[in-house]
This record gives sequence, C-alpha cells and structure tokens, in this order.
Amino acid sequence: MISKDKHQKHVQLAKPSLGDYGRIELGFLGTSCSTIQKIAQQIIQHLSVSYKMAYVDADHKEGDELLAGGGKEDSLMQFADVVELRDKIVFKRLDRRQEQVSVFEQREWLNNQELVLINANHFKAKDQVLVIDPKKPMDKKLAKLTRVRLLLLQEGHTTIPDCIKTHISNWEELPVLKIGETDKICSFVDEFMKESRPPLNGLVLIGGKSSRMNRDKSNLTYHDKSQKDHISDLLTKHCKDVYLSCNSEQDIDRDNNQLAIKDKIIGMGPMGGLISAFMENPDVAWLSVACDLPFLSQKTLDFLISNRNPSKLATCFLDPESKFPEPLVTIWEPRAYPVLFRYLSQGYSCPRKVLINSDVELLQAPDKEEFHNVNDPDSYEAALKVLKNH
Repeated sequence: MISKDKHQKHVQLAKPSLGDYGRIELGFLGTSCSTIQKIAQQIIQHLSVSYKMAYVDADHKEGDELLAGGGKEDSLMQFADVVELRDKIVFKRLDRRQEQVSVFEQREWLNNQELVLINANHFKAKDQVLVIDPKKPMDKKLAKLTRVRLLLLQEGHTTIPDCIKTHISNWEELPVLKIGETDKICSFVDEFMKESRPPLNGLVLIGGKSSRMNRDKSNLTYHDKSQKDHISDLLTKHCKDVYLSCNSEQDIDRDNNQLAIKDKIIGMGPMGGLISAFMENPDVAWLSVACDLPFLSQKTLDFLISNRNPSKLATCFLDPESKFPEPLVTIWEPRAYPVLFRYLSQGYSCPRKVLINSDVELLQAPDKEEFHNVNDPDSYEAALKVLKNH
C-alpha cells in the first residue's frame, strides 16, 4: 500500500534568513554603476568605524577579455580552475577562475561582514535603495523592485514616476532623500542597521555529565532555587526567550514552562549545545551561560550586554587570569553558526579555540571572581559558605 502522506526525505532544519551574500543586504539600483559605486564608497567611508561592510559589484572588462582568449599574459586567471591568493600586507586578495559560484560559497566568503552593499543593477539584494534617475528609467525593470526601503532623487529631479507609485504600494511611507545628502543617507543606513540587529536569546548550559559532583550541577541550590532556574532568571531581563541546553538523556521538569533544547550534536559538550541552539533558531544571537557559576551576578551580565558588539563574531570576557576568552559567558552572534561547524569539520570541539582565532569583542569583567566555577562537593560547600557571608 502506498501512503498518500507527503514524504519528507530529509530532516527539516530552520533556515537562516539570508540573501545571496549575507544576512543584512542593501542594494542600490536605478542609476549608473559609477554613481552606485560612489554612494557605496561614501557609506563605507562614514560608517566603517561602526560596521564591518562589504561591497558587491560586477566588472566585465577583464572577464570578457579572458573569454575572448586575451587578458594579461602573466595572469594566472587564463587557466581553468586556478585559485590565486596574494598577501598584500594590509589586505589579502583571492582570485578564482571559476565561472559558476553558488550562493552557499558567497555567503561563506562574506560571513564576517555585518552589512553587504550591493550594486543591484547586477545582483539581487534583500533590501533596496531606489535612485530616481531620468537617465535610467525603471518602467521596464519594475520586477527588480522587491523590497525598497529608501528613495533617492537624482540632482534636479523632484517627482516620483507614476510607474514606481503603482508598483510600490507603500511608496508614500518610504523616506525620500536627495542623492547629494550624504549625511542623511548614512543616518538612514545607521538606523536600518540598528533595526536589523538580531534579537538576543538566553542559553543555560546544563548538559554536562557532572561526574565530579556526582549529581546534576544544574539542580544545586545556592540562591533559594535551583541553579538552572537562577541563571534563567538572570537572563530573562535581557533575553527574548531563555532555553535550557541539555543532553539527550536529561529529563527536564516542564512544570514551570521552561523552554529547552536537547543536543542535536551528541557528545560535543558546550560546542554541541551552541550548535544545537543555532539549529533551533539561526536568526538570533545566543547568550550562553554555564550552570556552574554560582557567583555570577546581574551586574556582570548587564555589563556584557551593554557592551555587545554585533559586528563581531562574539562578545565575551577574558578569563580570570586574563589570558584567554571565557566561552561560557558569551554572546554568540548569528554569524558564529557556520564558524562553529567549520571548526568541528577541522577537528576542534572547543568554543574557546573558536574565540581565540576569531574577531571578537573582548571585555574585562567587573569582578573576575564571578567566573569561579563549582565542580565538586567540597567546592559546593565552600561556595555556600561564601555566599552566606555576603
């Protein structure tokens, strides 16, 4: 008998909200490519201190020459499937002779960049800025306009064409600026970035084996409630949702409606918990906190969150010895998701290794003693005495 139910061949995963190049894209179209390049350059000049940006454009000249059998004689791009990586001291340049590149590779290339500016005359973009330019009418290209966020009027132009008004149903709600108002354009982009900032979820890491403690550390009581509930309460102040990260064998008491994510990557410790959280929701940043930190205070978490830098892979503290990043009280931005998998694929399952070798925001903790973790019965009794005397 053949089932009429729809067959799901592959495991269904939550897909991140990505364009062809990145999470936050802003494409410019409706005017000449040289004008678009100038606008992008002005935005990068004004806002590169605040945001890590990329610019995507097309340059057909050299490609057309190579396809025609010409090009520079010493160019390695004359040969099929060649990659050339050059260290230019202050930047690195990667050239690839590969006619077809998938969006999956493109997203990896630009994963570290927070904002991707795009010449949308050539390429798609998630969000768009339309330039009203009488020299480049859009009446036959309206299908390109999918999510316009700003209208720019070319010099000497004051009206919006009827075809644009008809195609963009909310055109009256869109901000309108003149193309020469660079400061206002940059202010728009800055506000657009703030609105696009990923929300923050909390993740209480309770999936360890607790082998030295001989009982589940997350159920220990230091503050008149279980430690997992105490950490969850601390995170609730700043996080949209708070989840317990638990291993596949743990039974979680759901009487208090506590959200939980069971490890999908088994046996990988905190790294598996983090990846499992991103698999649950790849479009949020995750604030991970280990359950065995009884001295951790709301003040320290407030400090971490107030100094969050979404342009980085993560925001974290230095450990008590000020030698290495502390991975278990850390805000992991959405771009960390593919990076964590990248490290796993190269044989590393240590979140600290990821932080050490990535561009992260490193903070000095207000009180380093709060990172003292409790892993055995003697330490537990000692911690209770210290907390009682406070």
